[in-house]
Amino acid sequence: MLENRYNNSPFEMFSYAGPDYFCDREVELDELVKAFDSRTNTVLSSFRRLGKTSLITHLHYYLSMRKDVICIYIDVLKTKSDAEFIDQFVTGVMRALDKIEPQLVKFLKALGNVRPQAGIDPATGLPTLSVDIQKKKDIGQTFDTVMNMLLDRPEKFQITIDEFQQIENYEEPTVIDAAIRSFFPKARNLHFIFSGSDQHLLSMLFASPKKAMFSSTQMLTLDYISYDAYFKFIKRHFLDSGKEISDSIIDELLNWSKRYTFYTHFLCNNLFMNTVDKVESQDLYKAMERCIKYFEGAYYFFEKTLSKNQFLLLRAIAKEEIAINIYSKDFLSKYKFSASSTKQALKVLVDEQLVHEKNTEKGLEFFVYDVFLMRWLQEK
Repeated sequence: MLENRYNNSPFEMFSYAGPDYFCDREVELDELVKAFDSRTNTVLSSFRRLGKTSLITHLHYYLSMRKDVICIYIDVLKTKSDAEFIDQFVTGVMRALDKIEPQLVKFLKALGNVRPQAGIDPATGLPTLSVDIQKKKDIGQTFDTVMNMLLDRPEKFQITIDEFQQIENYEEPTVIDAAIRSFFPKARNLHFIFSGSDQHLLSMLFASPKKAMFSSTQMLTLDYISYDAYFKFIKRHFLDSGKEISDSIIDELLNWSKRYTFYTHFLCNNLFMNTVDKVESQDLYKAMERCIKYFEGAYYFFEKTLSKNQFLLLRAIAKEEIAINIYSKDFLSKYKFSASSTKQALKVLVDEQLVHEKNTEKGLEFFVYDVFLMRWLQEK
């Protein structure tokens, strides 16, 4: 009975299911392929949950079709030091090369001077290689050893380091950016993408004359998927699965989710899995309610842990959807705030990444990162 009622959802949220289930990004994909072919190292930035990592996986899918290309993906968000960065880098390179031929023994021999330790990631079951770095000079030596191993190979490498801005949060000053930059002139078979969701820190790393990476890359910012592309994608997948959906419902769905990739896919997935043959308006409203309900516990946590002024300001920004001129008399009087309390509360909300600050031609704009949180606040 259940098998007849439900189909596997085409709206994948947490993994890459192939190009048929990937929406748009044709322009960005073309830009990244050209950057790889011209060996133009690239900074890829976007808001969180806008599909940045999925785009990288999409790029790797196509590049991996070339026999002479090896793609390496490294996530350094959880690293807290250069030594931990090196661990992630070594493990990422080893895993990529291991798909071609066993690499563990080679790495153990090459890195013997820093006592590498092999292990298994309990979450993924994949091999890891921890490098026991005792001295700062070992960081550079270990990185150089791995990079030279890549340079000596005949293949071309696309290396993506995700959440690269994390190196700016290390307690001790990092040398990672300088170590990578030193290989740019001689790395003829290497192409780097440095991606991240903290655009301010990324800008500091690559746009500041004081930083090692200054003027060494091109910058690519990921924006929202276009309305038309998302509309066609949603309609096609519902109809291909034998589920009828009207244009007006898709329009309402996209407006409610703001075309924010994660939240749009989450809502589409929920709606798809709870619809049999035809999507009615009430089905969409129930799906919206369910999506908010799934995260409501976390939202109540914000209400309890934020100060009264912080929570009221968060709610006010949510009601505006995009808050402009937040220190103007109109905004302050509308929500009964003072300029000083607003400034203090706003700093906390931005620092905690509950609210995003964006520079535009109109001035500073602020909006709530989490679309479901925004809709929950609007209902309160």
